[in-house]
Amino acid sequence: MSDEVEHLSREEVARLLHRQRQADILRLAAIAETWVRGVPRRDASDLLNEALARVLSGDRPWPVDIGLHPFLSQVMRSIASQWRREDIREPLIGDGDEPNVETAGHLDFDFSDLAVRMRATLVDDPPALGIFDHILTQTSRKQAFDQLGLDATGYDTARRRMTRTLRRQFKTGWTQ
Repeated sequence: MSDEVEHLSREEVARLLHRQRQADILRLAAIAETWVRGVPRRDASDLLNEALARVLSGDRPWPVDIGLHPFLSQVMRSIASQWRREDIREPLIGDGDEPNVETAGHLDFDFSDLAVRMRATLVDDPPALGIFDHILTQTSRKQAFDQLGLDATGYDTARRRMTRTLRRQFKTGWTQ
């Protein structure tokens, strides 16, 4: 038995996409609408077109055993996630732009100050503080389980407790 996954050829992908009915295309558009939420400057048609372009170009190989809608949904989810990460990054200063010392330092100071204040709020709850640190470092849930010695239920309970504590302490706008 081979561990290799078979993929559709580009010709097979093109034939499959060409055979889609209007209802299938509308369903893909609805899926794109779902994934593009929270992605400023992009819309569902951009997302669907980008997903189709990646699939047709062969950049995203299509496993034989996965259906059209689930596969394209995951491709769109991945692209939307990538776009969100790109939008979160600080914009680069162009050649003609002058850095504004007040605002450039202000953003970093606010975030680090906020993180310090949030950590101080959670200091009496080690599991919640540990989860907060794992969220900041973007480690996996499994790594958090292992490092904090929690099971899934304990992790979820501590995460909810952390969220409630931070919401209660920092309320709207996360400032105090």
